[in-house]
Amino acid sequence: MADLMTPTDLRSRLRADSIRHLWIVYHDYNGRACAKTVPASKFADAIERGIVFARANLDFALNDHMAEGAIFQAQTGDFLAVPDPASYRPLPHLPGVGIVHTFTLNEDGTPFDGCPRAALRRMVERYSQRDMRITLALEAEFALYRKTEAGDYEPASADGMFTVAGLSRHAPLMLEIVETLETMGIRVEQLGKEYGPSQFEFTVRYSDPLTAADEYLITRLVVKALANKHGLIASYMPKAFDHLPGCGLHVHLGLWRGETNLLAGTGADATLSPLGLHMIGGLLAHAHGLNGVGAPTVNSYKRLLPGSWAPAHIAWGVGNRGTLVRVPDSHQRARIEYRAGDCTCNPYIYLTALLAAGLDGIDRQLDPGENMHADDVGHMDADALAARGIGFLPRDLATALSAFESDPVLTAPLMPVIAPEFVKVKRLELAAYNLAVHPWERALYLEIT
Repeated sequence: MADLMTPTDLRSRLRADSIRHLWIVYHDYNGRACAKTVPASKFADAIERGIVFARANLDFALNDHMAEGAIFQAQTGDFLAVPDPASYRPLPHLPGVGIVHTFTLNEDGTPFDGCPRAALRRMVERYSQRDMRITLALEAEFALYRKTEAGDYEPASADGMFTVAGLSRHAPLMLEIVETLETMGIRVEQLGKEYGPSQFEFTVRYSDPLTAADEYLITRLVVKALANKHGLIASYMPKAFDHLPGCGLHVHLGLWRGETNLLAGTGADATLSPLGLHMIGGLLAHAHGLNGVGAPTVNSYKRLLPGSWAPAHIAWGVGNRGTLVRVPDSHQRARIEYRAGDCTCNPYIYLTALLAAGLDGIDRQLDPGENMHADDVGHMDADALAARGIGFLPRDLATALSAFESDPVLTAPLMPVIAPEFVKVKRLELAAYNLAVHPWERALYLEIT
């Protein structure tokens, strides 16, 4: 975890950074950042005791409608969002403003069962109890758009992937993003022009899961704010246009005991250790349910298509970007990349479930099946897939939510509040989508019926 800081340390940092306003943030079950700003005169009280939010906030979908059957209503009181000093960052693009993530507590100061950050922290502790340390990096993709006079969106440029031209065209913005994050103590490992028009991706350094999730959410905030400053819209939407590549959130996992890489195989032919293979086995065994929390919107399933660079099949392979789980490196640099998630998730909920799946694979010594390192899985026909024992990920949100809901390995660390309320919120969103009439329908049906 990040260097330990006390509330006293945080107050000292705020003074040293000349912070006059502190954004105290929690993320709802949609992954949406929610906050109140606190002036300097109230820092001490807010840092020690937290600030109040209505519990009912957690049961609202992205359309700001309350989920059917929600346990949190107008009469169910409040929770306290108590700052985690280790998560504090100044916001250089907003001089005098800082931001801090929180753990949420009941009003009497006891732990609140509905806190996703606390759920992730408990999951990390389960690994620690086995003398295993998770390292994690999140690789997020985003695209830049402009609004047209007609009110539509269009890519801000059309340069090829990983081209110098793509970086040069938006160099002032990209340099400002990297420099701003560095000033905040978030080290960008690399940033590059991705496959789609105006699509980019970058990763930050490996860290513990809680810090990685915090820093990922900060980078999204910074990218969107700075793009707006440059007259652009930065979007992490999984599939903004049906004919363009989508944007994903790849999770890179490492597993250590002291300085020993527990994923590293031994011998010339060993790709991964047995423990590493078992961890992949767990990820594959729970892949259906993981889609429910890692790709939790209707739009997510327009990205996860067979034959695309986004995974649609439950398979793993060394160096294979068409598989759900890729092993980018073997031997001493071994790590695992899980590729199905996207940026519509709440990363604390998603990572809790992902790590639970991996741990279940380790505990039950699950076999991940064949290493599909040289096979184009996305273009194999149904008979070939069946012969190799390869199944499909869920093809729609309804199926994925049901799979998550019925998987006790994934839901147990998110009970008794987060898992059921998350499903209710996402089903409300799904119901709203199903009732909406889309332009495609009018174009196809209006005049021929």
